[in-house]
Amino acid sequence: MKVIAITGGIGSGKSTISCMLRAVGYSVYDCDSRARQLMDNSDEIKREIRRLIGAGAVSATGVIDRRFISGRVFADAALLNGLNAIVHPRVRCDLFEWIEERSGEDVVFVETAILEESGLKDEMDDVWQVWAPEEMRVQRVMGRSGLSEVEVRARISAQTTYAERHSGDIVNDEMTAVTPQIALRLAKYI
Repeated sequence: MKVIAITGGIGSGKSTISCMLRAVGYSVYDCDSRARQLMDNSDEIKREIRRLIGAGAVSATGVIDRRFISGRVFADAALLNGLNAIVHPRVRCDLFEWIEERSGEDVVFVETAILEESGLKDEMDDVWQVWAPEEMRVQRVMGRSGLSEVEVRARISAQTTYAERHSGDIVNDEMTAVTPQIALRLAKYI
């Protein structure tokens, strides 16, 4: 089995690529959505987050306040690193269980915005980096999330790994056809 990372900064179009791959039958593990599910369903994670970030991070009824957490961690690198230290090991364990459950598949994909920071890069057989111009990324994220431009740029700056375009990137700039780029990469594994 080949495990391929789909990575890129916020708003680059990773989810678009993942949806296209799912539509043709590939399994894709979405690190962000699984992290949210793990956080929502683990009292232990909630306790650790509350201890790190403060009481406002998790309500008395156990509901995670993601807006509060985001406001704190994207303004404080130490808090972001602390949150990652709480969540990443659990996502990593969950991912490896997910991969094991798909042992009969030839190729699976892992969507992650923070491939290096999560420590998953060395576990991947290949990396597909999705790239889009920063202004386009800002507009995409603002349009879908209700975040301000300042909030989006804070998140982009926390993902500095993907600031530059590389020759091997999947370009998702709304002018370059994405499907042929995916097909070309898939051809290596089919």
